[in-house]
Amino acid sequence: MRILITAFEPFDNRDINISKEVLLKLDSNFSNNLIEKLYLPVALNSSFWLLKTKVEEFKPNIIILTGEAISRQKISIEIKAKNNISKSINPTDEIDLSKNNLIVSEGPKCLFSDFPTVEALSQLLTKSIPTILSNDAGGYICNALYYQTMYTFKNIPSVFIHFPSLNIFKLEDLVKSLETIILSI
Repeated sequence: MRILITAFEPFDNRDINISKEVLLKLDSNFSNNLIEKLYLPVALNSSFWLLKTKVEEFKPNIIILTGEAISRQKISIEIKAKNNISKSINPTDEIDLSKNNLIVSEGPKCLFSDFPTVEALSQLLTKSIPTILSNDAGGYICNALYYQTMYTFKNIPSVFIHFPSLNIFKLEDLVKSLETIILSI
């Protein structure tokens, strides 16, 4: 199986992004799956265009998007994305605000993941890894990338995973959680 996994670069003058740290530690040939890693800037349109280019080149069977949510206490498996940007937009973030903060002007209000989220949750909980199914991928870049991915690549199961702070989890435990999600497919 060909799996594309993304993570974000550090932003907001921070030295690391937890999602990138997790992906850096993941073995690219994990469990007989061919894994392609992609590190994305925290920028609305350019992150999606880089992803789109990689999907067209790599032709994955599954897309796993990852990001950080340092205020959360558990790993969050996002079950949907909203067609809305709700946080204030930096003018350098390359989005046309004339669309009333919609990510895709003709898109539905929300999209639900067709990735086996319940199976992933079950596997993580079986290993006593604190995890939840979340219906709020946020109001900015994580949600926007997730929505654009599901809207554009309707035939490729996709999921967004939010990792909590390294104050809550050890990095190696987050890597094991990502490995468990891959094994759940």
